[in-house]
Parts: sequence; C-alpha cells; structure tokens
Amino acid sequence: MFRKALMLCLVITLAACVQSDGPTPREVRRDARAADVPILELAPDVIAALGTPTPPEGYVGFTSRAFTPGSIQPGDVIAVRVFETGDDGVFSVINSASLELGEFMVSPAGTVAIPFVGNIRVAGNTIAAAQNTITERLRETAIEPQATVNIQVSPNSSFTVQGDVPQGGLFPLSARGERVLDAVAVAGGTQTDPESTIITVTRGTMSGRQTYATLLSDPDQNIPLQPGDTVIVGEGGAKFIADGALNSTGEFDFVEGELSMAQAVAKAGGLQSARANPGAVFVFRRQPPGEFFRYREIGGNVRDVYGDVIFQAEFDNPLERLTAQQFFLRDGDVLYVGNSALAEFSKYFQVFNTPPEVPAAPSL
Repeated sequence: MFRKALMLCLVITLAACVQSDGPTPREVRRDARAADVPILELAPDVIAALGTPTPPEGYVGFTSRAFTPGSIQPGDVIAVRVFETGDDGVFSVINSASLELGEFMVSPAGTVAIPFVGNIRVAGNTIAAAQNTITERLRETAIEPQATVNIQVSPNSSFTVQGDVPQGGLFPLSARGERVLDAVAVAGGTQTDPESTIITVTRGTMSGRQTYATLLSDPDQNIPLQPGDTVIVGEGGAKFIADGALNSTGEFDFVEGELSMAQAVAKAGGLQSARANPGAVFVFRRQPPGEFFRYREIGGNVRDVYGDVIFQAEFDNPLERLTAQQFFLRDGDVLYVGNSALAEFSKYFQVFNTPPEVPAAPSL
C-alpha cells in the first residue's frame, strides 16, 4: 500500500515537470469559471443567437453585358489596311492588291495623318465610320478602294490588375470580352488558396467582392469587365489561430463569413487521431467592447453575453458535428483541441521510459 501511494506521488510530481501541450479540457473549464467567461455548447439556440454572417456580396449591380469596342478615342492606336480591285491600282503590288498603311496614334485633337489620305478626324467615330471616311478619301487616287481599320491599343479601353499576382498592370480589353477570371489569368494567376482569396472589382464608385473559389465554381459570378475596371487580388483579410491536438497548427487566412468551425478543423489538417479529445473542440472569441449577443439558456433565462466567450463542440456527437457546420469563425478566433485523457496519461508515462541522467564522475 505504501509503495502504491509513493508511486502515485511520484507520478504526480514527474507529471508536473512534463512540458504541457496546452491546457487540458478541465483546465479550460476551471480557468473560464475563474475569469467568469462562459463556455457555450454549440446548441441550435446559440447558433440562432449568433446569426448568420454576411458572406462577400459579389458583384451586385454590375452589368452582365460583355464589352464591345466602340468609338475611337484620342490616344488610341489604329491600324489601317487598304484593298483595291484594279490590277493597275496605286496599292497593287506583286500577287497582292492590298497594302498595310501602318499604325497611327490618334492625337489629342482626335485626328490622324494617314499617307494617301491626309489628316482626318476619327475620334468619336465608330470603326465602320472611320473606314468609310478613309475609303472616300482614297477614291480620288485608287481604283475601287476599300479600307479596314482596327484598334490596336486603346488606353481608354483597358483594365488594371493589382494585388497578389505575379504581373499586375494595365491590360487592354478586346472584342473577346475579357472577364474577371481572364484578368487574374493574364496577370499570372495567384498561388493563394481559392477559398481564402478575395477578388475585388471596382468600377467608378461601385465595388464588389467575391471569393476566388466561387468565381471558379459559379460562371454567373465571372462578370465581364468594362473599360476602367480595377481588379484587386488579395487574401481574405481574416485570420484564425489553430492550436492543440490538430495535425497542422499556426495562423490561417480565411474569408470572414465563409469558414465554419468544421471547415476550420479540416483546414488545420483535422484532429490528431492519437492525441485529440473529440469532445473538447473549443473556439475562443474576444468580442469588441459593447458587442454582445442574447440567447435563452436551458432553464429559460435570457442571457446577454459580452466580451470574451468560449464555444465548445463535441465532435464525437454527430448532431454537434453537424451544428459545427453552421458556426462560422470570425477574425481573431482561436481554434483549440484538447488532448484525450489517454494521451495525457501516455505523455506522463513516457517519463518512466526516460533513463535518469547520471552525473559525470568528478575529474581528479
């Protein structure tokens, strides 16, 4: 009996010397009671009291009409090509009845100087109107001429890509009608997690945000771009810390309103099978001063919860595991999973497998 009591005291003493992997579930509850911090089970009433977070609003109010090149503007660069039907025409060359007159920048006054045509005004005209004007001028020297005009560069018909991309900058819009995903691709793409990447589009005074993952999965969100649009690629702007008996711990980026507790556990690699206590999955949250939520306790009392609060889910309970899909993390939350009792015992038992250090013999 004496030996058993002595062994128990030795285990307790040595256990106190073992480095902890974080507070045990019992210590979490004890310290929460001491600090008057409530621990709330993820019951439907708590989920309802917290409300549903607002996910990124998308591109509400943005036109779904694709861009089509319109009128020529000052600063545009146009390419002019001329055709004529006569064999002895001014522009007839060997095996060809056409000639590239070249590329010309539209002046601030809206004019271009074209060989065989002269100085003409094209700004404000459509491509078809510019072609007709050039064709009429060429009738004086060419045989049944026909001119074609293409806008090669249009600073006023371009979009900008900024943020977390390899090659941001100014890119031209073409008649193909580039969309948001095209903008990300032309800038070199992004290496960040689609679930935690936000794509912001600004258009004049309007601005919209959407996750990269949603753009990839929902074609309706991949809106066409318009001249002057700015596409900003960035992280979700929110972070949570994962600690304890998870396969991957540290700080993780996410989009607030898009990541549930269940998804956060998965993002952190899931529970460690050999260590984790599935009944002790906690989220520590610090609410801003003055913020609170109101819920009805089991006994019927209505409680206003201010300041710090701890939420607990029992992942070995199928209903609570489902409820964890409806509980969404907020910026600054800490996800913590406690060790199982067996893991704690095994950690302490390892002390007996470690041979004691024998002091070296004193040197003579």
